[in-house]
Parts: sequence; C-alpha cells; structure tokens
Amino acid sequence: MSKSHKSITKAVEDSRNDELEPKCLNGSQEAFAITNRGEVIPCCWLDTSVQKKEVDYGMLALASHIDDYDTIEEIFLQDEWVEFRNNLKQGKGFGICHLVCKKRDSPQHKRMTVLSNGKEKWTKET
Repeated sequence: MSKSHKSITKAVEDSRNDELEPKCLNGSQEAFAITNRGEVIPCCWLDTSVQKKEVDYGMLALASHIDDYDTIEEIFLQDEWVEFRNNLKQGKGFGICHLVCKKRDSPQHKRMTVLSNGKEKWTKET
C-alpha cells in the first residue's frame, strides 16, 4: 500500500465519527457524479479505491449503472439510493462522506467567485 493510500485510509477512518453536513443534500455541491465506468455515484469524492472497498458502496454502485435505466431519476428511486439518502439525513454516510462533508466552521474544499465588469458578483464556498 502506498504512503498516500495509507494516509487517505487513515484520514477516512479518523473522520468516521465526525458530524456530517452533506453538501449533496444542502445544495452546496452537485448531488451526483458519473464515473468513467458508467456508474452514478453520490459525488466525485466517492470514486476512490479506498471507498470502493466498502460493501454498502459496492451495493450502491451495482444499482447505479446508467445502461440499466432510462433516466438518472430512476436510479435515485432504487432502494440503495433511498437508503443512502435516509442515512445521510440521520448523520450516517460512507467513510469519505465524513471526511469531505464533516461539519466545519468555514468551507474547505472549493471557492468559486463570479466577477462581472471586474467586480465580485457572488461567491459560493463548499
């Protein structure tokens, strides 16, 4: 196991008990991503080798292949997705969810500022 893989694994494990503030539920980040394998996943942060080892993630990925459904909305109606969202609302998520979406006093991951005529129009932080 590489040094970076070990540090990511440790950070995920250390964050498991952190309080969640899911960005995919509060609108501060997109609510899904599509992998290059054709799977719809809750967000891009979940597409890691560390995350893929979790059984619940594997079950969600198996129920999320875009070739098996007519629409993405149909995927979101699958039991695995309903359970995932319900768990998030109760403060339970995948390990990486607790690392990336843990409750913080200030945003950490992304800041986007839109300028108009050289002046700040709005800023969104996640």
